[in-house]
Amino acid sequence: MTGADAGMLALVHSGSAGLDGLRVARMPAPEPAAGEVLLAVEYAGLNRHELFTAERRDGSEPARILGADAVGRVVGVGPAAWPAHGSDGPALGGDGPALGGDAPALGDRVLLDPTLNWPERARVPEHPDLLGGRAPGTFAEFVAVPVGNAHPVPAHLSGPEAGALGLAAVTAYRALFTVGELVAGEHVLIPGIGSGVGLLALDLALAAGARVTVTSRSAEKRDFALARGAAAAVPSDELGAARLPPVDLVVDTVGAASVPAALGTLRPGGRVVTLGATTGAEIRLSLRELFFRQLSLRGTSVGSAEEFRDALAFVREHGIRPVVDAVHPLEEAPAAMRASADGRTLGKTVFRMPGTLDEGGERP
Repeated sequence: MTGADAGMLALVHSGSAGLDGLRVARMPAPEPAAGEVLLAVEYAGLNRHELFTAERRDGSEPARILGADAVGRVVGVGPAAWPAHGSDGPALGGDGPALGGDAPALGDRVLLDPTLNWPERARVPEHPDLLGGRAPGTFAEFVAVPVGNAHPVPAHLSGPEAGALGLAAVTAYRALFTVGELVAGEHVLIPGIGSGVGLLALDLALAAGARVTVTSRSAEKRDFALARGAAAAVPSDELGAARLPPVDLVVDTVGAASVPAALGTLRPGGRVVTLGATTGAEIRLSLRELFFRQLSLRGTSVGSAEEFRDALAFVREHGIRPVVDAVHPLEEAPAAMRASADGRTLGKTVFRMPGTLDEGGERP
């Protein structure tokens, strides 16, 4: 028996279109299937993924539990599971084959890889499937996930930081290293600094030995990035006129408002990696500029299980901490999501599940 037997509170979308459909409701708790663990969620970070999901829904669909990121403790396992590591006791959860290895045991604290159907970086699925998509999400007291999606928590992270890490980290890691092919000594431009992905991209690039320039409309966000190690910070609307050292790689989450000017900052042979379109998805593009200057325009979104493991190892090695703007109890999630949609946050908003002790949430 676990606390899940009495049901659970969750942030769901139903009944109304867009952000008006967000509400906290009591829902049936999940039962872990074969090869799954049941997690008692402690903290869960908010991403653009949840905002886009809510904004696309018209309210007529079945209620959906949102959320892709989480940290928490394993409180149950599905049938045909595995022996608890460090124990000589019987296998947990059934008579089927044990998975063994590094599988978590009951009581272990883990953070989640949010992607469900992408094992290897080179084999990109048609539609990467995230927690909070077709599968129930993490903005709930409990969530059931495949055992391979549960990973040990880096020891240097607080609970809110661990809850904020997953999707932003794998997204930034893939954009910089797999798709962007970043190497030490290169100059990286990150337009629209201030989002969870953008700030993690800044930290990852700096740790890899890159020089980083950022842009933002907000002086506060520009100053924050400079204090964090950025070499330069430019007002967004001045990028086209800025005299920057030639840029090797642009990692852009903004979209139509920034990509044209960002292309103009590139050295011959430079690359743009685009992974967002918050200001629009369509731009006018000169093919002559691309082929005469031999520029590359590349797309990416989220990341694979292989890249998640590599990102987690990189975070451990370099002591990287995601920026947490604020921690809110789950009951305040609808209002917090509206504030995030308006661009008023710096870093990640994190939700604390009922019964979890508050670990703060101030910016590191």
